[in-house]
Amino acid sequence: MNRRQFILSGLALGTTATLGVNGYQLLNSDDTANSELVLAALLPALLYGALPTAPAESDAAISRTIVAVHDSLAFLPLRQQQELQLLFNLLAKRLGRLALSGHWLPLAELSLPQRLTLFARWRDSYLGVLQQAYHGLRELLFAAYYSQPEHWAALNYTAPRFR
Repeated sequence: MNRRQFILSGLALGTTATLGVNGYQLLNSDDTANSELVLAALLPALLYGALPTAPAESDAAISRTIVAVHDSLAFLPLRQQQELQLLFNLLAKRLGRLALSGHWLPLAELSLPQRLTLFARWRDSYLGVLQQAYHGLRELLFAAYYSQPEHWAALNYTAPRFR
């Protein structure tokens, strides 16, 4: 190895290490904008048929559900919080979205059938991580949506009365 190769190798290694550390920090950032962006795109597909048909009411229900998701995240174990935040960050970034969904476009720009197909692929995937992402998101989002009292009437549910 001559001097030129040594210097170029050192520069390449330093650049790779810097990008790796910054990329890791970017993926593990606690950015709620990423989660709001991903949730706003995925909720209409996951709650297809349960959301109100009027656009204004549907948007309001999605906004309330996003708030309920953020409120409930604090009650999850730290490891699950970190995994969900990583999933939201990956789905908000192009390369992560391409790897997880097979789509280069932002999730909000995908049609509803494409989002439904995405969930079906995750559910039926041979990769346990994608199945875990599907089931985790489904349970979290269903719980956040149906925990709101305005949705109980559609389920014929009445809250228990406590003394």
